[in-house]
Amino acid sequence: MGAIIVTSAALCLPFGAAWAQPSGNFLDRSKESSGSRDGGTLAAGASFRGVVIEGDTGGGGQMSPVMTTWEPPACYFAPKWTAPEFKAWWTGHVLPMAGNMESAEFTSELTREHKKLYGPDGRYEDHNVARADEGTWWGVYINPNARGTQEAMACYLDESYIWVEHSDPPPPGPGVPDAAMLAELAYEHVDIPGLSFEVSPAADAQKVNLATWVWLPASELGSVSVTARLDGYASLSSTVTARPVSVSLDAGTADATVHAGSGGCAVSSAGVIGAEWTSARKGETPPCGVTYHRATHGGGGYELSATVTWEVSWEGSDGSGGDLPSGEFGSSLPVQVQEVQTIVR
Repeated sequence: MGAIIVTSAALCLPFGAAWAQPSGNFLDRSKESSGSRDGGTLAAGASFRGVVIEGDTGGGGQMSPVMTTWEPPACYFAPKWTAPEFKAWWTGHVLPMAGNMESAEFTSELTREHKKLYGPDGRYEDHNVARADEGTWWGVYINPNARGTQEAMACYLDESYIWVEHSDPPPPGPGVPDAAMLAELAYEHVDIPGLSFEVSPAADAQKVNLATWVWLPASELGSVSVTARLDGYASLSSTVTARPVSVSLDAGTADATVHAGSGGCAVSSAGVIGAEWTSARKGETPPCGVTYHRATHGGGGYELSATVTWEVSWEGSDGSGGDLPSGEFGSSLPVQVQEVQTIVR
């Protein structure tokens, strides 16, 4: 049997009923996780609201989209309950809650429809508990960041619950993840490695009007990939890959000149941003750096920050693919700038 969408009007409960989560963690699988980190890689995956996230986890933090108008999906259908969990949700929460409602007619209709679908002679006898190994009950997940928005309210579709067998592809329909949506969900979990950029002269020994060279070595700038798939359904997945392309510098003061190209400091063919200063480059202008024109005083330094721009693309298991908004991730370094009469390098 393929995917089946339950469309009975009686089972499409109003807001505050079918989708109201009970207090505590009763059958709340949205925060489950599993797996372990080994060398920055999520070994077995983590379940995030019905979607399993696998891949590199750099430990530094998440990117911020350069395009501030882009947002991940407000909601989606995804695996939500095993058959025993679905039965427990109905018998332990939905039906008792309906019994406490003032509308006896609604309670009676809900009980009758529930028996018709899940009773001994129902289409999904005993909530498909006997077929628990064959599939999963799906439901709506709301992105926590979208709660209360018009987009999230539109997520409460008439097709309230979906039974999908593990051998079937996800059924097409509004809110059902495809490869593109899985890519957008994976984007939220691209974890950029912690960045540590180098400077010369040293951060606590900057000199007025002497160029500071800034560089990020190749070891800091590897690409990062994350794969998203539906929990229990291996037939569809998407892999998102972020690659560093440039870095923008902020000297932390207006009394400075930033040295970079029009698009920032670019990644070289060797995978390096900027260049390390050597005595052979004495007198050169750094390809990536800053020159401070005013000293720091009283212990208060400038905050030199480097923000790396990452280009993001995705590839679906079905051969689809494309680009996602570029992301930014950066770090900062406090610097002290000294005034000197004579500078010798």
